[in-house]
Amino acid sequence: MVRLECTTGGHNKFYEFHQTSNNGRHTVKGIYGAIGQTGNEIIIYDGDNEAEANRELEKKMRDKLKKGYIIVGNGKDTPAVDQKKE
Repeated sequence: MVRLECTTGGHNKFYEFHQTSNNGRHTVKGIYGAIGQTGNEIIIYDGDNEAEANRELEKKMRDKLKKGYIIVGNGKDTPAVDQKKE
C-alpha cells in the first residue's frame, strides 16, 4: 500500500494504491477522497500480467506526484517511484 496526500493550494485529499496478487491474478486498486473521510474505490489494473500491473501503478503514481501529491506512507512490497515532478 502506498498513500499519497495533497494539502497544498487549499486541497485536503488522499490517494492510496493497493496491489494484490492471487492465483496468477494481479490487481491494482486506487482509493481516493478527502482526508479523514471514507474514500472512493477504482480498479486501475486487473489481469494476469504482473509487469503490466506494476507499470500501471507507477504510471498512476507519477501522475499524482505531478499534481502535487506527496508520498506519506509506502508499503515494502510496492514498486518505488521517484517523487520528482516530471
